[in-house]
Amino acid sequence: MPVARTGLPATALAGLFVDASVDAHIALDSGGRVQLWSPGAVRTFGYDEEEALGRPLAELIVPPDRRDEHAALFTEIAVRGQFATSLVRRHRDGMLLAVEASFSTVADERGRITHYIGTLRDNTEARVRRDAEFIDARYRDLLESVPDPTVIVNEFGRIVLFNGHAERMFGHDRRAMIGATIETLLPERYRRAHAGHRTGYFGQPRTRNMGAGLELYGLRADGSEFPVEISLGPLQTPSGLFVMSAIRDTTERRSTERALQEKNAELLLASQAKDRFLATMSHELRTPLNPIIGFTGILLMKLPGPLTAEQERQLGTIKSSAQHLLSLINDLLDLAKIQSGKVELRRDPVACDEVLEAVDASLRAQAQARGIDFTLRLPSTPTVLDTDRRALHQILLNLVANAIKFTDEGGVTLELRRSGRPEEVTREADMPPPAGRLDFVVSDTGVGIEPDDLARLFGAFAQVGDPRRKTGGTGLGLHLSARLAELLGGRIEVESRPGGGSRFTLVLEPVSWRTS
Repeated sequence: MPVARTGLPATALAGLFVDASVDAHIALDSGGRVQLWSPGAVRTFGYDEEEALGRPLAELIVPPDRRDEHAALFTEIAVRGQFATSLVRRHRDGMLLAVEASFSTVADERGRITHYIGTLRDNTEARVRRDAEFIDARYRDLLESVPDPTVIVNEFGRIVLFNGHAERMFGHDRRAMIGATIETLLPERYRRAHAGHRTGYFGQPRTRNMGAGLELYGLRADGSEFPVEISLGPLQTPSGLFVMSAIRDTTERRSTERALQEKNAELLLASQAKDRFLATMSHELRTPLNPIIGFTGILLMKLPGPLTAEQERQLGTIKSSAQHLLSLINDLLDLAKIQSGKVELRRDPVACDEVLEAVDASLRAQAQARGIDFTLRLPSTPTVLDTDRRALHQILLNLVANAIKFTDEGGVTLELRRSGRPEEVTREADMPPPAGRLDFVVSDTGVGIEPDDLARLFGAFAQVGDPRRKTGGTGLGLHLSARLAELLGGRIEVESRPGGGSRFTLVLEPVSWRTS
């Protein structure tokens, strides 16, 4: 056995050299499994000797996306006998390392490869210095002027630029952060997952928000956490790919969002309380009103006996007041249902002519009492539409009642106009229904509406026109009508001029109407 001048065998001296070296010295069998794992390899890659021996090198230190490259490398080494190159390898904690590697083969007397001998040097710090100098020279001035804290990392996840805003946000000295892993800025619970996401991002780089839909937090130098929003963007340069992160502290915004959520919860509770109150009060109020209206009607019909003129006048006042109060209660309930989304529509075949005739029957007497004409115009054939009968009737009743209320001379007209061809009942199932239109037009010769009032006409509790004109009502009729029209898939259009009357049109389109 050769003996060195120290008196030690050469093999022992070689062992001391391997143990003392800062580089990672490894030996692999022909299948790529670790046979020698030096102390330098322990320091470089984080695996103890016992953990490494017998395991495939690729499993220990090669990132999953570089396994094919690793296999090709050893094919090349087998052909050439030795090989030196720069590699990206992985530490046990998941961090990527810039490695300078050289490999050679050991063969038996027959020339068959029995082992691979390799030396790997961690060159990450030198790579960080090179990248930081390049990025600083090219982007420092630009990124100091942007309003957001900005951090740039290289492909190894090491920080190579940390601008002044980032320094103030995180409390770290910018110079000390060069070479630190980007995970340093994240709470411990996010670090392992983030390392994997970062590697994936470098594989498919694109501008996007990090963790969209998730709550992300940054970690300050003092250990305190704060919510952040991070925008990522790839930075392709002659020195390779980098990733730029723009970071925003969202503490204030999230505080505002929480306050809004709490306020919304309070409003929801208040709305639910209002619904319960309205449901209870409507029952309690309508219960006595119905017999009041009923009994005053009986008295006015003089079924119990004759009435004096004064008694008849007073009973008429009682009945009209009770009916007005009942109408107000019903309007408020309808409004509450619409606002809470609790209105349920039933789309059944509806004979529109019958609905218009029902409105005529309900309100013609009111028009006659005011000394004005009431005209109903219908097409020559029936009009059938799949819609909610009650909602359609309510809209037209409100529009006609308003027209009568604001018309002192002339008259009111209720008209149904059709356009498009009717849907054939026997049409083929795969044929699209024809796109038609129905206009329910209410026109009057009343006082008209000022242009400035048109914009607020459909607001809840809106009262327009001359305040000295006593018309009654709650200001809810048109608002409810407009909301119901929306639920039916339609709209209400208005044309009016002061002193020249008004025209309100309930437009339903596109609809499929038929004549039977």
